[in-house]
Amino acid sequence: MTKVSQINASTEWRSPSNLAIVKYWGKRNVQEPINPSVSFSLKNSVTITRVTATPLEKGGFTFSLNGVFNPAFHPKIETFLKQAQHHLPFIRNHHLTIESSNTFPHSSGIASSASSMSALALCLLSLHNLSIGKSPESVDLTMASGLSRFGSGSACRSVFGGWSLWGKFDEVKESSDTYAVPIPKNVVSPVFQDLKNAILIINSGSKSVSSSQGHQLMNQHPYREARVEQAFNHTGILLEILKTGDWDGFIETAENEALTLHGLMLNSSPSYTLMEPNSLQAIRLIRQARTDENLKIGFSMDAGPNLHVLYPASEVSKVESWIEENLKPLCQNQQIIYDSVGDGPINIQSINNTI
Repeated sequence: MTKVSQINASTEWRSPSNLAIVKYWGKRNVQEPINPSVSFSLKNSVTITRVTATPLEKGGFTFSLNGVFNPAFHPKIETFLKQAQHHLPFIRNHHLTIESSNTFPHSSGIASSASSMSALALCLLSLHNLSIGKSPESVDLTMASGLSRFGSGSACRSVFGGWSLWGKFDEVKESSDTYAVPIPKNVVSPVFQDLKNAILIINSGSKSVSSSQGHQLMNQHPYREARVEQAFNHTGILLEILKTGDWDGFIETAENEALTLHGLMLNSSPSYTLMEPNSLQAIRLIRQARTDENLKIGFSMDAGPNLHVLYPASEVSKVESWIEENLKPLCQNQQIIYDSVGDGPINIQSINNTI
C-alpha cells in the first residue's frame, strides 16, 4: 500500500474551457452522459487555480473566485471533494485553500465549470503526487479527466488539448462514459487544428436556468430518445469531418447541434429559453453573410445567450473585420473574446515543503 505523507504544499494549474460541437445534454448515474460529445479546448478562455494544502486532521477548504470569498460554490466543491477523496486520500487530513480566477464571465454560456473543475482536479492530483513522493507535474490525464467529471461533466474534456471525445462510442474503442479521450492530432485536418472562435458576449450575467437544472429536465423530456440517437449519429459524422476537413459539413453539424440544444430547452417541461433577441439577430447576420458575401463562417452555442462564431485561420482578416463591424454592436459592452483551439492545461507552479 502506497504511503501517504502529510504535506505543506501549493500548486497552480491553468486549464481551458472547451466548446462542444456535439453537445452533452442529459446524464445518468454519477455524471455519466446519455450520449457522446465531441469538443475542442480553447486557448484564451481559461481558469487559473491555485490550491495550498496544509495539514489539518479534520480537513476542510476555503474558496475564493477572482479574489473574493464565495460561499455559493461551497456545496458543489464539497460534493466534488467527497468524491475525490476516495482516490486522493490526502484530502481527508489537509485543509485546502482554493484560489481561482477566470479570464471570461462566469455562468454566461462559456463552460466555466469545465475549466474550473478541471483546473481543481489537476491541482489535487499534483498535490496527491507530492503526498506519495511523486513528481507534481506527472499527472495521469485519464485519471484527471475522470476526477474532473465528478465536479462537472464537461470538465472531463478540458484536461486535453485539441479535440476530445467523451462518452462510449463503439467506433472509438478506448472511449468511455467515465472519462474523455483525446482525438489524435494527426487524424485531425489542419483546418480544425487551428480553428478560430470569436465568442460574442451577448449577456455576461448569470443564467436564469442552470445547466444542472437543464440536464435534469432531460430525464422526462419527450424527445430524449430521439436526441440520443441524433447525438450518436452526429458524433460519427463529426469524427469523419475532422479527418476530411469538410468545412461545410462541419458548420452544418455545429449549427444543427447548437439549435437542437436550445430547442430541447424550449420543449422541456417547464419550458424555457436562454436565447436573447441579439442572439437570434447574430445568427441571422452570420447566415446572411455566408450566403451573400461567401464568408466562411458559422456558429455554435453553449447553454446561454452567447454565440461562438467559428471560422478558419485562413479567413481571419476578412471574418474578424466583418465581426467588428456587424456583430460587435450586438454584444454587451461590445465585448468579444477572440479565441482558438488550444493546447490544453499547463502546470504553472508547484512548491513543496513536505513534513
